[in-house]
Amino acid sequence: MLCLALSSLSAQNHQCNCRGQVIDQNTQQPIPYAVVEVNGTYQYTDEKGQFELSGHEMPMQLCASQMGYGKAHKEMTSCSQTMVFLALPPKPLELSTITVEGDRGASTPLSTVVQDNAQLVSQPVDIGDLLREQPGFGLIKRGGYALDPVFRSFKAEQLNIIYDGGVQVVHACPGRMDPISTHVNPSEIKALEIVKGPFSVRHGQTMGGVVNIVTDDQAPAPGWGGFAEVGYESNGDSRLTQAGLEYSTGIADFSVSGGWKDFGNYQSGDGTTIPSAFRAYDYSLSAGLSPNANQRLQASWRQSFGRDILHAGLMMDTDSDDASVFSLDYKVQNLSPKLYGLTAKAYGSQVDHVMSNARRPNFMMVEAVATVQSQTLGGKVEANWLPGAKSILYTGLDYRRISRSGERVRTIKRHMMTGEPLPQPMVSTDPIWQDAYINDVGAYAEYRLLISDRLSWNSGLRLDWVNANSNAPAPGFTEQYGLLDAQNDLNLSLNSSLHAQLSDEWSLQLAIGRGTRSANMIERYIYHFNVGVDPFEYLGNPNLKPEANHQAELSVRCEGERWQAGGNVFYSLLTDYITAAVDSTLPRKYMPMSEPRFARRFTNIDRAMQAGFEWDAAYRFNDQLSVYTLGAYTHAHNQDWDEPLAQVTPLEGSLGIKYQRGRWWADLRSRFVAEQNRVSPTFGETTTPGFQTYDLRMGAEVLPGLNLGFSVLNILDANYYEHLSWAYRNMPEQGILYEPGRNFALLLKYNF
Repeated sequence: MLCLALSSLSAQNHQCNCRGQVIDQNTQQPIPYAVVEVNGTYQYTDEKGQFELSGHEMPMQLCASQMGYGKAHKEMTSCSQTMVFLALPPKPLELSTITVEGDRGASTPLSTVVQDNAQLVSQPVDIGDLLREQPGFGLIKRGGYALDPVFRSFKAEQLNIIYDGGVQVVHACPGRMDPISTHVNPSEIKALEIVKGPFSVRHGQTMGGVVNIVTDDQAPAPGWGGFAEVGYESNGDSRLTQAGLEYSTGIADFSVSGGWKDFGNYQSGDGTTIPSAFRAYDYSLSAGLSPNANQRLQASWRQSFGRDILHAGLMMDTDSDDASVFSLDYKVQNLSPKLYGLTAKAYGSQVDHVMSNARRPNFMMVEAVATVQSQTLGGKVEANWLPGAKSILYTGLDYRRISRSGERVRTIKRHMMTGEPLPQPMVSTDPIWQDAYINDVGAYAEYRLLISDRLSWNSGLRLDWVNANSNAPAPGFTEQYGLLDAQNDLNLSLNSSLHAQLSDEWSLQLAIGRGTRSANMIERYIYHFNVGVDPFEYLGNPNLKPEANHQAELSVRCEGERWQAGGNVFYSLLTDYITAAVDSTLPRKYMPMSEPRFARRFTNIDRAMQAGFEWDAAYRFNDQLSVYTLGAYTHAHNQDWDEPLAQVTPLEGSLGIKYQRGRWWADLRSRFVAEQNRVSPTFGETTTPGFQTYDLRMGAEVLPGLNLGFSVLNILDANYYEHLSWAYRNMPEQGILYEPGRNFALLLKYNF
């Protein structure tokens, strides 16, 4: 709920004594608990949508608003009416977004990143690429594809990545060659919504934060529409093309889109060719029905296909990766004065992944092919209540089931010690996932209260029942843990925050929360497989306790006529933190004479911590020219082992200048990254040097609907690598995944 502040005109010396009512523009029905502003003061309508205008001086500026509606304005210069009506137009229903723009009670610490497709002048490889420049984010890079986001020190399932408000696509590969960030085309994205910490209970178990990938979930405008784009990047001789078409009658609508990418091996700043090529295809279909302004039903289907994807940082490459996703959404609003709306979602996804060492030097000794699958089924029902004039209550139930299966087949062709061909190759089948599953049933409530015009309170409570087991444990696994029984966790998560509008320019937000996460399938059931940044085999542990993040965060924002700035500081105490320790009683299973001789076993440690800060600021010199800066730093420490947590990005910041005039714009950005000398010796991390890069992006709307973008990335051809980039594995030579050198990119897009 929000109402715009409008300036009063010169006061006149007579007052008005009348009533008003806020109604639905289409149905003429009253709207309860709407916000009404009268000459800068606020009040709320009652259950009949009515409010008092007594005692206000003339003239009066009225503004009314409510969730799910646009605003209505009215100016009164006399009291000739005994009843004043303000009719609110219904807004198009959005099925999946976390935030409600302008909601005065929305005090959750989060930021919304809206993607401007017109200004995308180099098409992102995947979703991870879009998060690269957001404060606090880094990317684990195992090749040129499947960029895996890290937020602060949180990675993998510690960061809850979903799309369209709850749909999840779980990777099949234990080495995360296929994270969820690869299964949605960036051209489909409407916004990326980020919750910085355990401050949302509405989207499943959330320990470190939420990234909600929002696709276009509104009904398109009546008639035909669509887009087509082509792009090229010089470094890697990379090409892409994408197109989409949509049609709406105003009640029924459909859309279809598809894309193709063919990226080659790129060169680093010193001219070294980095194995990073991939090919990817995708398409999506969507159909919706909006019988009236208060209801929407939408069904979506998408598939993505990856082929010949090189992962120099892993032991094998992807031969094929096929993902299918179906979702069905329904939403209805304005049901009653107390029950504002209901939403329901059901979804399912499957990933079929094949990887091999056919392109690797050890292929002459042993051929390894792994075929793995993952399936995810889930659903969610949520009710939105209006218990009072100044409060909102969300209650809901959700369910998610993840199951995985698959094995690796090794054909040993030569003697491991002598290298001589074997007279008869030996074939061995190795279990990977042990046909494991995890069920999660969650119930939650989130309450928002507008205490005053300038102070709001938000709190949330969530309870998860998590059930996990393996249907086909390997004999070696049962030797370690005995006959397996289903493991059950009961996890409690909660949060509370205050948002204060200190003045027209300054606002402050303080949030505390506990987010709990049960161990994922790798941590529970992986069987002697390499899944880490180091060369160890890893063994799961079905007896792991859930880990918890206890976080406090303070954020401050200020905004003037020409400038805006914001910053936040945070501290997290991590209890029962899940990591992996070398176990000297657990010999390496495959190639037992190779180093390292022992495997890692997943385990809990009592305590770890992280603390840090992020900032952003911008100043506008005039209507055309502005400067901006942003950056972040995270300090994370394993207190039990007295060493830094692994895979944490160093201090970094950006400084840019942007010029925009009419239909064209230019943006010059510099990025500065410090040396990372806080490394984990236990996981074989080494320090990484600092670096700086410069990028130039520019674009123009050359004709109505036709946008041309051009960019020069890494202008100075710097030779550098990120701290989270992995070293080469099983490659003809030693090396590390350096980032691309100078790269010229061109993107042409037409919208109609």
